[in-house]
Amino acid sequence: MQIRHIFSELGTGLRRNISMSISLIVTMFVSLTLVGFAIMVNSQTNKTEDYFGDRLQLQVMLCAEETSTGPCIEGEVTKPERKDIEHALGDNPEVEAVDYRSQREAYDKAQQLYGQTPAGAKLFQVTDAKDFSASYFVTLKDPNEFTGVEGQVTGMAGVSATKNLSEELEPLYKLLTWAWRWSLIIAGVLIIAAILQVSNTIRLTAYARRREIGIMRLVGASTWHIQLPFVMEAVLAATISGLLACAALAAFVHFFINGFILDSSLYTVTDWVGWGEAVQAGAVTLGFAVLLGLIPTLVMTRKYLDV
Repeated sequence: MQIRHIFSELGTGLRRNISMSISLIVTMFVSLTLVGFAIMVNSQTNKTEDYFGDRLQLQVMLCAEETSTGPCIEGEVTKPERKDIEHALGDNPEVEAVDYRSQREAYDKAQQLYGQTPAGAKLFQVTDAKDFSASYFVTLKDPNEFTGVEGQVTGMAGVSATKNLSEELEPLYKLLTWAWRWSLIIAGVLIIAAILQVSNTIRLTAYARRREIGIMRLVGASTWHIQLPFVMEAVLAATISGLLACAALAAFVHFFINGFILDSSLYTVTDWVGWGEAVQAGAVTLGFAVLLGLIPTLVMTRKYLDV
């Protein structure tokens, strides 16, 4: 009978506060979606750093067999030329580490990234490892001090070109940082609004049910028995909001990442987030939604129900 009564109280509360419940669900849905989006942006930043290297600043591209113009007029880099380049980089005090990537490794890495789409897969049907350049990826002790190393290797025999990756990636990192920061800020403001809305809903509901609550106190109902319908109502609204936020994250991956990014030239920029990251973000968001509905409700019912 107690369980039936609790669910009856839950249904009564939902009917009485249908407009406020919908308003709470919408507010929490937007805030939770932004929280999930911030988590995915953070995952995207980590994937970008893993792909390019966290402190990678300079790429030294070597002459390949297929490049016989400009600095590579004499053809593919030779072993003695490679040794000279390695010694120059290794003896430079500004260099912290040097990582060599062969033509095959460059081909495999590019295929892993660019082959995510049908257009990319077709491109790799007509290319092979000889079309790619071997490279040295140089990590610097001071990310801002790259001109010395760049000037040292530029013009050396066997060097095709150098590329300052930090300057090329800086706009991308700034964009990701901006999106992550503002998503959390806006989500924080909306979460505060949702908590205040929970508080107002409980206060008004407690006032509307003051007669029933008084009768329940007189017949000896426990504190938890009085609180439970309010808690269930808030957790139900929070769970619905969390599920809607998970659906929004899934739509983001399906329509924006898979439907737009991977079908455009942007898919070559970096390794993009996918369904794995969406599932992780959705799980965290859903768990946070339950806590967001549970904890404030327990606190507010203690205050407004005076139990």
